[in-house]
Amino acid sequence: MKFFAISILFLSSIVTATYCQDKLVFGDTANTNTTPTNKREDKGQKQKRVVQWVKNDSKGLLIGNPCMEDIMAEMGFTYLIQMEGVSVYKNNIGRYFHNKGVKTVLFFRNGPFWRLKLHKKRRECRSQTRDFVGD
Repeated sequence: MKFFAISILFLSSIVTATYCQDKLVFGDTANTNTTPTNKREDKGQKQKRVVQWVKNDSKGLLIGNPCMEDIMAEMGFTYLIQMEGVSVYKNNIGRYFHNKGVKTVLFFRNGPFWRLKLHKKRRECRSQTRDFVGD
């Protein structure tokens, strides 16, 4: 038993020594050298699928405000204003279930307190840009 354990330790040290790195070369990447030999190609980020939250009026939404547009893009949604007479959803039940699905997606995408974050950022945008029209 003792001989078996010693032979395993001896063989593992030989195997470990053979798999070690021979030579380590620094300065090949763009992070460590100004003229790298291997240039990194940025892979495109996966685009979030933007969901549309259907609203009946645009009061208080800050649509067109660049600050709020950036926040909506970051959170992954847009507002779809349903004009009178030209409705996306013919009845309120269809709109309700659509918006419930949108809110579920936003919950999993942005966390459980996404709505509080949205209201806080909306207030910040409103005060930074002094956009109090339609309030």
